[in-house]
Amino acid sequence: MGLFLPNLRGIYLEVNELGGTIPASICNASQLILVDLGGNSFSGLIPKSLGNLRLLQRLNLGLNNLTIESSELNIFSYFSSNAYLKNLYLSMNPLNGVLPNSIGNHSIFLEELDFTGCTIKGNIAIDIGNLSRLTYMSLGGNDLAGPIPTTIGRLSMLERLFLFDNRLKGPIPSDICYSGRLGNLNLAGNKLSGQIPKCVNNITSLRYLTLAFNQLTSRVPLSLWRLTDILVVDLSSNSLSGSISSSIGNMKVLTILNLSRNQLSGHIPETIGGLISLANLSLAVNQLEGSIPISFGGLVSLELLDLFGNNLSGEIPKSLVVLRYLKYLNVSYNKLRGEIPTQGPFVNFSAESFMSNDALCGLIRLNVPPCKEASLGPRKAIGVSILKYVLPTLGLTIIVVFVVLVSGKLHGKKNSKLSNNKDSMPWLTWRRISHQQLLQATEGFSENNLLGEGSFGSVYKGRFLDGTYVAIKVLNLELEGAFKSFDIECEILQHVRHRNLVKIISVCSNIDFKALVLEYMSKGNLEMWLYSNAHCLNMLQRLNIMIDVAAALEYLHLGYSTPIILCDLKPSNVLLDEDMVGHVADFGIAKLLSDGISLTQTMTMATIG
Repeated sequence: MGLFLPNLRGIYLEVNELGGTIPASICNASQLILVDLGGNSFSGLIPKSLGNLRLLQRLNLGLNNLTIESSELNIFSYFSSNAYLKNLYLSMNPLNGVLPNSIGNHSIFLEELDFTGCTIKGNIAIDIGNLSRLTYMSLGGNDLAGPIPTTIGRLSMLERLFLFDNRLKGPIPSDICYSGRLGNLNLAGNKLSGQIPKCVNNITSLRYLTLAFNQLTSRVPLSLWRLTDILVVDLSSNSLSGSISSSIGNMKVLTILNLSRNQLSGHIPETIGGLISLANLSLAVNQLEGSIPISFGGLVSLELLDLFGNNLSGEIPKSLVVLRYLKYLNVSYNKLRGEIPTQGPFVNFSAESFMSNDALCGLIRLNVPPCKEASLGPRKAIGVSILKYVLPTLGLTIIVVFVVLVSGKLHGKKNSKLSNNKDSMPWLTWRRISHQQLLQATEGFSENNLLGEGSFGSVYKGRFLDGTYVAIKVLNLELEGAFKSFDIECEILQHVRHRNLVKIISVCSNIDFKALVLEYMSKGNLEMWLYSNAHCLNMLQRLNIMIDVAAALEYLHLGYSTPIILCDLKPSNVLLDEDMVGHVADFGIAKLLSDGISLTQTMTMATIG
């Protein structure tokens, strides 16, 4: 093969239905810098002659059925003389090898290493610390044993570390706190013991912390709650004890908190109610007592609330009826009393949400006795509930809209800053998506899939092979400012997380092609609904969309450590999902405000529309 294509620089055959063995002749194309054969059905041995490709920078053989010829994972020795190899992806192949102690003596130029699900055995060698250029390492889903070496702290460039689902034991080394760029740490599903390192707050870049299903003990260190920019904390299924600190309220951008199945005691802090971005809160199977905080009515983004199996008492707060996104509630096996609310999300909850609370009462369908007549009639009670919980929410919304859209003035400043690292950590849910996959998803970027055109490119509807629909924003790199717009949007979208902001799924970036893969919004944009005769919004829908936009802007301006100014808010940049929930999009000309720069100092920047 290579004899006929001596100047070939790249092979892109990812995600096809190719099978058989990888031909050794591929190595005759000595100018190759990229080989991407992932997601196929190749079998047999990985050709040793791949090591002859001295210019190779990226090798992706993941998601195949490839093996190696030795019981030791000697593939690293194939590339010992290659000074260019940066990315090595072999995930989900039955390599069945032992991780060699010499791993740190080979491929010291590697930046990304993925051996997820390769049935690798052995210990993680101390020499792993020699791979000083690593930004991403995944050895998850294997059969590794022994301790996590302290030398892992020498990987100062590391952004993502995945060692989940192995048999690792011993403590989490405190040296890991010296990984100054670490954004995603997943050590779940091992046998790790001891305490969570108290120095964890030193990892200010940390966005995702997953330590579930281990044998960790002692209290959750207070220092953990100082990570003000963290998005996900999962410490479930350990043996952690003590109370939940009220300092948890510092985590203003937290979206997922899972402390379930531990031995936590004491009261649930009221400060949790201030976490307006929190979507998933699980405190199940602990020893928590006291009442469910009324402040939970402020969890405006909450979708899941699991308090199953504690010693909670008192009534279910009526404030929860305003949580319009709440889809799952479980307060079973507690000591709750009083009437189960019947408004808002409670309309959809079943008896399973309230089991084994002997003093609860309410509707017959919930398998509880009916409540006795109260002094207030039901209509009056509902009215009081609306006055107490709904009106303050609307009042806050009006204030936010006024502040954001009229006065344009910030009411507060945070002292902490976003990380200066421009290549900060991707999200946990990011997928590697190739240009070829985007072509397939959009039928070659056909006009039939064109959703619209913006200042710096076009947006297409795409459908991946698994049925997932996405919106693909393709930049027109011939336009002045397109590169900068792409960098700005990546910088912002990888940091922010809010229900009312469009989520990024992945990026595809080459020298001559740049695209953002975004969450698909099936109901189009607000402009279409406001100015088209074919669509109509009622007053309640308009109000809800206004609240959604205001919540997004409040988060961008006040809810994150560095204020973000959108600069281009208009109806066409407000997208609507299947439930007519508003999502703010297009951060191409947004600005990050550093200390000393106020809103009144920024230039007027917007596009027409």
